[in-house]
Amino acid sequence: MLAALRVVAITDRRLMVPADILAAGHWPTIATAFGSAVERAVAGCSPDSVIVQVREKALDGGPLLRLVRAAQLHATVVVNDRLDVALAAGARGVHLPERGLSVDDARALAPRGFLVGVSRHAAPGDTAADLVHLGPIWPTPSKPDAIPLGEAALRWPHASAVLVAVGGIDSPDRARRAAAAGAAAVATIRAAWTGASLAAFVAAVESGLTDR
Repeated sequence: MLAALRVVAITDRRLMVPADILAAGHWPTIATAFGSAVERAVAGCSPDSVIVQVREKALDGGPLLRLVRAAQLHATVVVNDRLDVALAAGARGVHLPERGLSVDDARALAPRGFLVGVSRHAAPGDTAADLVHLGPIWPTPSKPDAIPLGEAALRWPHASAVLVAVGGIDSPDRARRAAAAGAAAVATIRAAWTGASLAAFVAAVESGLTDR
């Protein structure tokens, strides 16, 4: 599956669910809207080209599990940080922040074939993860104080992990440039949920890979 991965769509329910539905706090309705946003994002994308990373840090386990299951109806899902929720949902994997569980600890608790991703803001080196999110590559509003690493960072060694460029991937052109510079895939938040589909980003990464 990872050989075909081109885009990681990182969730933000505030962009995916209408404000009035969020304010009402009825989680079955919120989950339905959340799933519909995922369905729109992956429409027209080739199989296995998109993974949805459910990253909703402020939620307790129950509401988070609802959102994960809603997303799973339409896409392959990994869960940010919450290994317990990922396992309960039967998700495809977990994404570990820099100060989260170690890769070894996550693998010890997870079944064989469970994907483990990590975030890094410096050279990943000899990582044992399946995916490495490296960034920010460009300035990003989600981390305004972070110093961009630049496209050259995408040539850093990362063992056998799939290298995912993150940070400022706000257009297909930047997705193409990231892939041409060394990334196998890109991660995006806002662009995933403010457009009709991620198909243009998938195609842009494919184009960048061809340009290497």
